[in-house]
Amino acid sequence: MKFTKIAVSTATTAVLALGLAACGSGSSGTDANGSASTQPSAAASSAGPKYAGQTLSFWRWGDPTPEQKAVMDKVVADFEKDTGAKVNVQWSPWTGYAEKFQAAAAGSETPDVTEIGNTDVITWAGQDVFLDLTDRLNAFSGKAGISQGMWDTDTLDGKVYAVPWMAGDRAVVYRKDWFKELKLEVPKTWDELIAAAKTISEKKKGVAGFEFNGGSDMMQSLAPFIWGAGGEIAKNEGGKWVSKLSDPASREGIKFYTDLITNYKVSPVASLGRNSIEIARNFANGKTGMYIEGSWAKAEISKTNKKLSESDNIGTFALPAKTGGVAPQFAGGSDLAIGKDSKHAEAAWELIQLLMTEENNQANADAMGLFPTYGSLLQSDKYKNDEWLGPFAAGLVNGKGLPASVNWVEVDKNKQVIHNMLRDIVQGKKPLEAATDEAGKQVEELLNQ
Repeated sequence: MKFTKIAVSTATTAVLALGLAACGSGSSGTDANGSASTQPSAAASSAGPKYAGQTLSFWRWGDPTPEQKAVMDKVVADFEKDTGAKVNVQWSPWTGYAEKFQAAAAGSETPDVTEIGNTDVITWAGQDVFLDLTDRLNAFSGKAGISQGMWDTDTLDGKVYAVPWMAGDRAVVYRKDWFKELKLEVPKTWDELIAAAKTISEKKKGVAGFEFNGGSDMMQSLAPFIWGAGGEIAKNEGGKWVSKLSDPASREGIKFYTDLITNYKVSPVASLGRNSIEIARNFANGKTGMYIEGSWAKAEISKTNKKLSESDNIGTFALPAKTGGVAPQFAGGSDLAIGKDSKHAEAAWELIQLLMTEENNQANADAMGLFPTYGSLLQSDKYKNDEWLGPFAAGLVNGKGLPASVNWVEVDKNKQVIHNMLRDIVQGKKPLEAATDEAGKQVEELLNQ
């Protein structure tokens, strides 16, 4: 998904719907794979005044809330005190984001540090806008604490161009009161998910047990089913993109998803054109029992039914993988990059390291209404004990991204390859095998052009 979609639907919507530690010796935690990981201390602490006289530009996006600004000001103050450098934080509206980057790139005036949507990193890196951070990251002690799936979205041709900073994903939003009424347990496998959806559809006449998302943000709902069956969408093998849509595991995930309409009949055919915002309205009006959405779901539900959004009758659970456990979720969000034209690259890297201490990572995510990127933080009691946010954090521990190709937008948005594949299957125009084979060929042609 493009940054204008991810950043607005994840960060901006969350903020609008609601709407750090100083340099130290670092802290230890558990990384995304459960291994011990020492988080980076603020590298600036050893820099002294060596950056005195330098002024770094830092691009942020959106209209900051007082809390967001306070967190940012605290980090900047710590950095300036310890390094002697100054930081000019420039907040700009989401609208005009792409144009601002294009102008900066054309004029060789890219910022020293910038917030960048993780699905846009590869696009801009492919246009030689960001510095290659690979060597710096090899010595970055926090690297192991962030899931490989998040790093993949920042990697082009084996080189890493950004650091995962804030994350957002999706989970299953459901009617807790209906589950209680119908004596349903939170599903732990696909079989249990369908059993619950069927019960809701049968007992609550005219209700979609589990709503299929076929709209503009369909990939964020479909991908976890492919991954949850052990499949992939496409992989770069030896410098060439190869479709995995026809692999047995991928087909299994796609079949399960389309079967919500065709076989299980827990979602209507009309869902082929609905995105999560439209589905939220159905949920708010009592027409949907479960659907996939982000942590900002209450804000969307509130627009139609504020009483429901503020009640204890709705909850979330992590989408299960096929046979159990948590399915990897699409990890959207914002990352940190250094502009290719930066004259203060070393100072810029130290600022990024300070932003990436565990405490600053958590504080900024909290202020933005998003999640930190370190597995140790995502698995902390802060989220384990939070009934609403916990399932989202669980899905991010092994969060993944869509194929990290500069041409993915051609597959997903411009040509709508995956959308068309699902429509062909649901409408009976092509069997699963033929539809996935044809879509796979298109994916390879577009990604390798």
